[in-house]
Amino acid sequence: MSTLKKKKTFLLRALLIGALIASFIYLGVIFIYQYYEQQKVKERLDAAYASSYKQSSGLDRLFSVYSEAENLFRLYTVNFDKPTFSAYKNKLDTIRYSVDSLSKLPLKENLMQVSAEDMEQKKVLSQEFATLKQTVDQLIFFTKDSLSVLSSSNKTLLRDPKFEQVDSIVKRIMSDTSFNTLTKDTTIRKKENLFKRIFKAKNDTLVAKTIIQDFNTLQKDVISRNIAYLIQQNKKVYRQNLKNLQEKFVALQDKEKQLVLANRSLLDNLRKGIDVIKSHELALLRKAEKKDLALYKESTHNFRNQLIGSFIIIGLSIILIFFYQSNAVSYERKLQEEKDYASQVAAEKTTILASVSHEVRSPINALQGIISILRKNNDSKLIHPEYLNSASHEIDVINSTVNDILNLSKLEAGAMDVQYDYFAPHQLLLNILNLHNHQAQNKNITIVKKIEIDPTLLIYSSEFRMKQIISNLISNAIKYTSQGEVSITASLKLKNGKTTLFVAVQDSGIGILEEEQALVFRQYYMAGAKKQTSSFGLGLYISKLFAQQMEGNIDLVSTLGKGSIFTLVLPVEKTKILETTAVQYTLEDLPQEMKIVIIDDNRINVLYLNHYFKDFPNVHIFEQGHVALAYMDENDVDVVITDLRMADLDGWGILNKIRAKKEWELVRVFVFTADSMYLEAAEQKQVNLFDAKLKKPLDAHDLISSIKRSMG
Repeated sequence: MSTLKKKKTFLLRALLIGALIASFIYLGVIFIYQYYEQQKVKERLDAAYASSYKQSSGLDRLFSVYSEAENLFRLYTVNFDKPTFSAYKNKLDTIRYSVDSLSKLPLKENLMQVSAEDMEQKKVLSQEFATLKQTVDQLIFFTKDSLSVLSSSNKTLLRDPKFEQVDSIVKRIMSDTSFNTLTKDTTIRKKENLFKRIFKAKNDTLVAKTIIQDFNTLQKDVISRNIAYLIQQNKKVYRQNLKNLQEKFVALQDKEKQLVLANRSLLDNLRKGIDVIKSHELALLRKAEKKDLALYKESTHNFRNQLIGSFIIIGLSIILIFFYQSNAVSYERKLQEEKDYASQVAAEKTTILASVSHEVRSPINALQGIISILRKNNDSKLIHPEYLNSASHEIDVINSTVNDILNLSKLEAGAMDVQYDYFAPHQLLLNILNLHNHQAQNKNITIVKKIEIDPTLLIYSSEFRMKQIISNLISNAIKYTSQGEVSITASLKLKNGKTTLFVAVQDSGIGILEEEQALVFRQYYMAGAKKQTSSFGLGLYISKLFAQQMEGNIDLVSTLGKGSIFTLVLPVEKTKILETTAVQYTLEDLPQEMKIVIIDDNRINVLYLNHYFKDFPNVHIFEQGHVALAYMDENDVDVVITDLRMADLDGWGILNKIRAKKEWELVRVFVFTADSMYLEAAEQKQVNLFDAKLKKPLDAHDLISSIKRSMG
């Protein structure tokens, strides 16, 4: 398991755990907060509804006193009793005191003013209280000033006149002025017994009195007239007094009616004022209820949304847990597979090394045999072309094996950068097919090519990596096909609006099991029986890495027993058309007057180069770098071609020494090496760069093309 995978797994686990902890903390805070908010709103609603059914104590007392005052007023209008009036007046004073108390309560104790949050409502309440106080004051003043008249003790007492008959008056007067004769008669009764006479002595004698009055007739007439006149005058005065009394009584009734109506009106106004205050209180209570209800609804709505959000978070957390668990199980399974694979690779190290040794030794032995044949045929001076083709193929096999090993080590070290340049894919494909013709002919396999690419079209990509990938695909196709054909199809198409190169290699070989198709691109993996082929499982692995480096991919479609199709899908950034027809240079095109110095410390390569340039006297070959530089001090040189890795002085040292001398500034310095990847990695650290890069073995076309480009 790589460090990057470990770090990603750790970060994923930490993220999931942190998300779960944060989610539960968030949910806990939400529930606690909403619980307290619900309790607050509930208390406020309970208080509001309780207040709606129970008025404030001040208003209760006010209504009670008002009812008592109204009852006393009704009683007073019936009997006009002074104690009743006093009690009524005291109740009015109590009403005024209650109104004053309500209007002067502090804000925190006044229920009506507590609910009135705006100044306009307070102003209305103040005006109502002022009106109510004015009504009470008027009622008290009117009661004390006017209503008390009805209960005043200074009532006018009129005596009813006495009517006497004239005869009785005259008789009384005459009894005072006439002569009266009194005569008494005595009567003796029969005596009773002694006992009764002792206790009832008065019953023995009866006395009768007789008064005789004599009147003067003239005097009697005069007196009668005077008395009649007097009686007439008395009746006149009586009628006048009676009339005045009636008028006063009517006026008093009117006054009483006015006082009662006025007092009734004031009481009604007082009742209306109290009702207005009550209505304001109820309105404020209703407003508070609506506000609390709206707050409760809002709190409930927020709680619902937060609850939904909480459930969503919980759901996501559960999904994340399942996702994590699924990934953990999958990761553990892959880890176990990797562990098993690592164990298998470790167990097969010896086999792999033996396979590598076999892959390198077999071509060498074949070359030795071919050389022996050539030696035996030396007298005839005839070299059979088949021998040369076989030697070339075996050398290619050695190079491919060594390149795979070198590429793998450099890919794992991250030392391989992609070098892009323009090249013709049509010509590249033809060159690759020519390299594998001998391999196909040895197995009687036909190579079918269908290249639908313009020969003059150049694409901007990595020629080296594309050659390595396609060469591996063709080599595997021939290797795993016992008979039949191998077809190569190439074309440029648009994919997702971008030019893309498609190269498909199809064989009619053994095919690959479906469960093994995802494993064939793994390192050291070999599908099918290992004894069927001489391979150790690096080609497809390296090809896949190369394709991914160029943002491409390799697709696989395979059927067991029918063959496989490997398709290289590679995006192409830029294209252009070759303006002139490409010229294939040969060694005869090299100018004879061109002064060239070649440096290589490998004796076999020196022998090869001496034979290669035997017809060019101005081409000088050296095995040591300082000897070549000494030659350059005494002779003019146009081009220097140096190997890269040498024991005495390597290619970079020779390049730096040449660039350090001003008289050599026109000398072109080329490098030729079989390890182009090492060259690419080393260039990143150098100040001076080579004018051209050539591949071993030296190719005449590449050499002459590079000379022409560098010379301008």
